[in-house]
Amino acid sequence: MPRLIRRVLADGALGGRGVSVDSGIDVIGDLAVLRLAGVAASSKREVAEALLRSLPNVKGVFEQEGGIEGEYRLRRLVHLAGREGLLTTHRENGCVFKVDLSTCYFSPRLSTERLRIAEQVSPDESVLNMFAGVGPFSIPISRKKRAKVVSCELNEAACGFHEENDRLNKVTGLIRVLNEDAADLPKILDAKFDRILMPHPTKANDFLPAALELAKEGARIHYYRQVPGRNAEEGEEWLRGELDELLPDGAEYGVRRVREVGPRWLEMAADIALEG
Repeated sequence: MPRLIRRVLADGALGGRGVSVDSGIDVIGDLAVLRLAGVAASSKREVAEALLRSLPNVKGVFEQEGGIEGEYRLRRLVHLAGREGLLTTHRENGCVFKVDLSTCYFSPRLSTERLRIAEQVSPDESVLNMFAGVGPFSIPISRKKRAKVVSCELNEAACGFHEENDRLNKVTGLIRVLNEDAADLPKILDAKFDRILMPHPTKANDFLPAALELAKEGARIHYYRQVPGRNAEEGEEWLRGELDELLPDGAEYGVRRVREVGPRWLEMAADIALEG
């Protein structure tokens, strides 16, 4: 989809005037979110209107100003064309997710990663998602594998959408949603888990001690981090340096590049296997 959008905008969508649009383009439900660095303010609305004409499933276009911000990792969005509301319904991996982009974080770019994790889970596993959002990691696990998941999320609005999405995807009885700080989970939960998800790439390191306290012997932890690096090799070196300081003896892990998130910044994932 991003390649299609860039082609639409570059190949004469503005009456023959090429436009340089960076790769930060997301389609979430029926909304398109663009980064238009280098595009003149007078041309931004034309770009948005061209996108609406080219993609009939897109009903509203917004520009993202700046990066992901604040404790809840929200986008600062400016309306450019089409409908103005930020409530939408997104579909991926056979699941449906209602989300309001004004109050909740959601990235469609992790769809493949979310499916990859779901396919690894066994139905008899106990799973903890420490940063659940509106449910895009947790719900595919329960829907596809009928596994039980505890979802923790600090953002109350996201918890509400998670519970609504559980109902929409018919997994309400399989997922427990907690509106809590993940750091407090060892004091709240009296269970330990076979698999723990940590999809908070800017602060996962702060919560790894809590994850280790909640993990069973032999548990798997999926750890996501945004790290400096021009390529996967540099990103892996940086992440290994961090994990070698944080993990207990006997833990093993492999490191993967997930995606590029900015100039010389990568999102990397470590799949950690604890001893036991």
